[in-house]
Amino acid sequence: MKKGIVPKKHMLTKRLVSFFILGLLVCLIGAAFVILLHGAQDDYDRKLEEKERLIRLKAQEMERTEEIEQYRAYVKTRGYMEEVAREVLGLVYKDEILFHVEDDLPATPTPEPTKAGK
Repeated sequence: MKKGIVPKKHMLTKRLVSFFILGLLVCLIGAAFVILLHGAQDDYDRKLEEKERLIRLKAQEMERTEEIEQYRAYVKTRGYMEEVAREVLGLVYKDEILFHVEDDLPATPTPEPTKAGK
């Protein structure tokens, strides 16, 4: 045999090995891509959940802000001033009469229901 010529049998084996290595390399790269893509999807899902949570919190804060604004407007009304004057300070109008109910009376026992057969 000549020195520079490779027999067909060896050449075929080299090609098969080359294709096998190339196929294995493509599979490894594909697997790495799938793993990276899966990690990116998980990260996206976490960020989406966080965004939804923040949107809900913002809506709750907006409702709370509206309640505070309504309360601020109510505090400036005459009705609020009267309510505070009556409940906290115990004030009344000069022509108003207050009645106090005393709960010191003894409780009357409630009669037990009678059975018709006895």
